[in-house]
Amino acid sequence: MAVIARDKNELILIYSSNTRVGKHTLGYIQGSNDKINTIDIAKVKVTGTQWVEIADDLGKKVEDLIDKRVLDEETDRSNFSTDDWIKVLQNNNEVLTQPIAIQGERIKQIENPPNIMDFFNVDSAGLKKTMHTEDPTIKPTTDDEDYK
Repeated sequence: MAVIARDKNELILIYSSNTRVGKHTLGYIQGSNDKINTIDIAKVKVTGTQWVEIADDLGKKVEDLIDKRVLDEETDRSNFSTDDWIKVLQNNNEVLTQPIAIQGERIKQIENPPNIMDFFNVDSAGLKKTMHTEDPTIKPTTDDEDYK
């Protein structure tokens, strides 16, 4: 049973406002009219069960969600359990390697902020290339586009 409520019509962004990629990814989605639920782990704690579900859905371990370069190098982490890695995430939000986007059954770590646009059905493939002297096509050319 899934712990995180998912809806194909809602984008959930789990990010840290204390990271560059997190802040920039949030900036990309703030202008959207789509239903968006942002979870800033610098302000809201994600439960251990939710972190395990997220990691499983990404095909990773919880420790793979952590940028170990940010952690104290003096600490021996060789014997850390999943619970230990969860505590690291919950107490050090800036260690989240990349924001995580969830929409229905789709889940993806956002390595580069513009990649969040993959969740918005933006498709330029149907646009006809024109010479610089011609007016560009600015009308939808595929179904399900919502230009405002």
